[in-house]
Amino acid sequence: MYVAQADGIPTEVLNTVREKRQQLERFLTTAVPRKRRLMNIATLAEALAAALTAAPAAGGQARGLSLARPPHVSIDRRVSVIVPAFITSPRQAELLDETLQTVARQTVEPFEVIVVDDGSPLDVTSVLSAPFTRMLKQANTGCAVARNTGIRASGGDFFIFLDADDHLLPGAVEAGLRAFAEHPDSAFVVGAREEMTYEGGPVPWSVPPPPRETRLYHTLLGFDWYIIPPSSAMFRRQAVETVGGFRDPWGADDFDFYLEVARRYPGWCYDSPAVTRYRRYSTSSSRDGERMLRSIRMVYARQWPFVQGDPVGEAAFRRGLEQLEEIFRECLVENVEDRVRLRDWRRAVRTAALLAREAPRRLPTALGRAARALGTRAA
Repeated sequence: MYVAQADGIPTEVLNTVREKRQQLERFLTTAVPRKRRLMNIATLAEALAAALTAAPAAGGQARGLSLARPPHVSIDRRVSVIVPAFITSPRQAELLDETLQTVARQTVEPFEVIVVDDGSPLDVTSVLSAPFTRMLKQANTGCAVARNTGIRASGGDFFIFLDADDHLLPGAVEAGLRAFAEHPDSAFVVGAREEMTYEGGPVPWSVPPPPRETRLYHTLLGFDWYIIPPSSAMFRRQAVETVGGFRDPWGADDFDFYLEVARRYPGWCYDSPAVTRYRRYSTSSSRDGERMLRSIRMVYARQWPFVQGDPVGEAAFRRGLEQLEEIFRECLVENVEDRVRLRDWRRAVRTAALLAREAPRRLPTALGRAARALGTRAA
């Protein structure tokens, strides 16, 4: 809670305190280990609301309490942050906690943060120490379904889709809302990103800025530029609902979603400030070559009817699909090596067979790397 002071009581502050109390009460209905501490917070919120209600209706100085926020912080009741989470290790739980703390440090607080536990084998509730964070549970059905669960449960007019291991930089919510205010015809706005290593350190490469365009469909389809991670962008609820949320090609659901939104609506990109920090590491689901080849082809098959007969659209279609297929064929080489190193023979053989069909010239490289990995392990 913020510092309590004697002061006049604006109606909007009173409403804010009441709303906070209601949010806390809803939050307490979820099973959290720190429930007793949160109950104390709820009691404080209730006491503050009662004191404010007793204050003079108009004109005088309050003898009770009011809330004084730091001057740079406000709450925007329109923004929902959706965080899908599948937690399989203590380290991943630590990263989720780190992610949620970056949301708590926003210069403009979102209305709500909804964590969707996608059937995690580990307990996720222990991470949810930040107030105004709700958790929903579901069986493990993938990131797309988890995001849709969060969308249905949300009350915001705008969405940020935040992965459970990335960071939201302090001005992200404020910058997104400002971009929408300045470009009201846009259905989505995209800010610049920073990148970090798995350990959270700086990366040795530069990150390209987003393009200065409003019609981004062909740019995205041609893979001339891409939105990564999802928290680079903020979306209007109307656009999200119009496209039906996220469909589930198991791997490229975010790319599929961006194409559907960009095909229908203009967007706006800005290069300052950066709004998110993307964690790079090789075990990301996007490095599974077999899965991603299948997924990306499904995504492009869905887009073909909308560009067929349009020379510009067809060129973008071919350019993007060829680039992505090349990227994920190279992932197959890495996958063979990794699976041999882990002695996961069944998957290693299956991946090698797929590589032989997709890119036979790369098979000797993959087998050579796999042999070296096996020799290193034996040594």
